[in-house]
Amino acid sequence: MCRAANNRSTTPTEPPRIRSTLPNQPTESPRRQTSQPIFHESAPRRRTQPTESPRRQISQPIRQESSSRHQISQPSLHEQCQQPHSIQQRASAVLCGFGEWKNGPHLSEGRVIPSHPVETFPVGQKGLQNQPKPPSLSRDDHADPFNFSFSSNKLILRKLHDYVKNVNFEEMKKNECKKNLTLSKYWENSQQRYVPEDDSWEKFYSNIRSCSVYSDDAMVDKLLHDLNTMPIKNVHIMDGGTQVKFVFTFKNDKQAVFKPMRFGRDYESDPNHFYFSDFERHHAEIATFHLDRVLGFRRAIPTVGRVLNMTTELFEKAEKKLKKTFFFSPAKNFCFVSRCDYYCDTTHAICGFPDMKEGSVQVFLPDESAVPRKHNRNPYRRTYSKKNQIAEWQNNMNYCTDKVKTKQQYAHGRRLLDLVDLHVLDYLIGNQDRHHFESFNVFDNVPSYAIHLDHGRAFGRSDFDDDDILLPLRQCCIIRPSTFETLLKFYSAPKSLTTALHESMSKDPAHPILAYKHYPAIERRLAKVMTYILECFESRKVEEVLISEFHNLDVSDLEQNEEDQSEEHQEKNDVKKTV
Repeated sequence: MCRAANNRSTTPTEPPRIRSTLPNQPTESPRRQTSQPIFHESAPRRRTQPTESPRRQISQPIRQESSSRHQISQPSLHEQCQQPHSIQQRASAVLCGFGEWKNGPHLSEGRVIPSHPVETFPVGQKGLQNQPKPPSLSRDDHADPFNFSFSSNKLILRKLHDYVKNVNFEEMKKNECKKNLTLSKYWENSQQRYVPEDDSWEKFYSNIRSCSVYSDDAMVDKLLHDLNTMPIKNVHIMDGGTQVKFVFTFKNDKQAVFKPMRFGRDYESDPNHFYFSDFERHHAEIATFHLDRVLGFRRAIPTVGRVLNMTTELFEKAEKKLKKTFFFSPAKNFCFVSRCDYYCDTTHAICGFPDMKEGSVQVFLPDESAVPRKHNRNPYRRTYSKKNQIAEWQNNMNYCTDKVKTKQQYAHGRRLLDLVDLHVLDYLIGNQDRHHFESFNVFDNVPSYAIHLDHGRAFGRSDFDDDDILLPLRQCCIIRPSTFETLLKFYSAPKSLTTALHESMSKDPAHPILAYKHYPAIERRLAKVMTYILECFESRKVEEVLISEFHNLDVSDLEQNEEDQSEEHQEKNDVKKTV
């Protein structure tokens, strides 16, 4: 039995082989109201005619009975739709179009755009976009992805180069990872255990390293190909997920997690929605994997896009409780609801076009019984509350010095630098939902690193930069030399970060992965990252900012097992609540 990558498993496995892990007040009943007289006693009774449904009434002219007091007849709704002049008529015109769409209105189609300034006809909440067909099936987008003007700030760039002109980056990078062992080599040397490599899953597991999830790009590309093409054997609902996720079991009995496409690439998160209730986007997982690789981290889990036939690859392979949630929509599209905490209802059903559905497929991490992991609470975790929205670290710029650097988990080694790397990545992709992070706990005497997991709520808005995501960098003022060198290269070199990202994502079968409006947003955020690093250089010595390992001399460098165990115990009892 397997579980999702972000869930713990207690199922024992055979020691030699690594298995994947799964990852209101009540109202009165209408019948009681019928006990009241419907007609006045003085009024003559007459037989009532059955009324049509409201939708049919809209398509017919609304007749007004003339009286001696009102001789002016009101225009019908149909006439209002033909010539909407007043604000009220324009509002009525919105109702006219709903009977004409087959698949539901688009965001802009659902509203009448007035000729007057926007202030005269304010727009409310965003509507939900209809579900389009997979973009990879059309390939009709010939727009230039780099049709925007952006240039680096020459003054900032010159100052950054002046500060680091005497830094030996190659020598410093050697100290970032002193022992980069593969899992197979580590087990062979320490326990005389043999790790099989019969398929791309096992090759990926055996090559997990002590400093990164993977290092062989060719091996990962083969794994991505298998995730995209291998026949599916079974489909199960992924337990513990807040939104729709499936567990795919392939013909080789290896597994992966599938997130279906809910909206198109250009859908933006509603500004009125909280980060913890936002819809997850499958393409955000794919894009983040590629950005992580372009930045040289290689700590994100391999993820690829895949277009499925909902009949032959989902419905026919689905477990019984999942199969019961499939149905045909009024537009004759094949849909499912599944079971989850959020948005698993008919209103938010996920539909094919008519039965083709795109999604992201992410390989499972090894089962925790074979390759254990730690679940760490992020010290820069948000409140996840509607009432108390500001956390302590968002109000106290000394939070890192007083509350983070003094903890043994972050006082020595690589963990604090990993946290900064993770938040730099989250800032570039616009991910506010970082409450925990995981790390492998299998390499003895080698410090573990943060695995880059769970990016489904990234790339929600291209017009907003949440600078609070970067507070670990701004407050701690430390960064790895390799991370800074990579960011500086993309900020100053002719080949921009989004150019490299676009080239990497173009290899995915489901490309285009991102709406092109996110490209200038990434470049804009990169410029802000470099500005904040410059502020650290100006307030501290360069050698205090660019470090391979962090050590707080005021905190004892002793064994951290006791504190780590207490943190692990806290993680098991920590339930994310939204109030």
